[in-house]
Amino acid sequence: MISGPFDWFCKICLLIFIGLCLNSMLGDFLFWANNSFPKVTETTTEKIITKDEPVQKQLSGKKYIKVYGEKYPFVLNYQAKYSISGLVVTKNSNFWFRDVMRSKFDDICLIDFGIVWGELSADKEKLYKHWKFKSSKTLGQSRRLEWRSKPPYNDMPWTLDYVSSHISHTHMIPKNKNIMGALLKIKKNDIVKIDGYLVDIYTDKSETIAKTSLSRTDNDPISRGYGACEDMYVTQVQIGDKIYR
Repeated sequence: MISGPFDWFCKICLLIFIGLCLNSMLGDFLFWANNSFPKVTETTTEKIITKDEPVQKQLSGKKYIKVYGEKYPFVLNYQAKYSISGLVVTKNSNFWFRDVMRSKFDDICLIDFGIVWGELSADKEKLYKHWKFKSSKTLGQSRRLEWRSKPPYNDMPWTLDYVSSHISHTHMIPKNKNIMGALLKIKKNDIVKIDGYLVDIYTDKSETIAKTSLSRTDNDPISRGYGACEDMYVTQVQIGDKIYR
């Protein structure tokens, strides 16, 4: 008799869990179906140059715009005009079961990329021979890029300082559905050029969600970007010769 109510409680909990999983999976599927077919705005003959540093132009004054995440409204504060060209070494779309431990940051920043430039982007075989990259979300909701060197260490072509200053973990906020679709099309090892703005993120109630990094050389949790990540409002994506706006 004692186990009866407990058994029913377990069964009810299991049904609730299954229902939540199915609902999350359905949401994931609908998101992908709704954003997976971007239209090419134009094509270009201009090749993407990955040897140069990202272009950043600080903005004077304060400009705010209101945008919407998947569920909530947000306010973005423009910090700098920004353009990054490079080799994609890792991608974290973080959509499957994204309702589990979902934060407001997850609601507005919909995808992450690890992008390298300079000497790191010139030779993929050499890069992956010596370094491994991973972009992920932790159980504590932190979204981070990890990279580590691989043996043999005696012929390492780049110093740790060079690698850490030529890689960016960028959290992307798409301007529109077409930009979101273009970001979803990007794959590891693609050469891309992404244009937009580095932004600080607030709720519509002025609660601070995140502040963007404004440097490629900060790399600690107390830096402006809470670990040196860029938060980018994306207005244009170039993949190969195709441009999306």
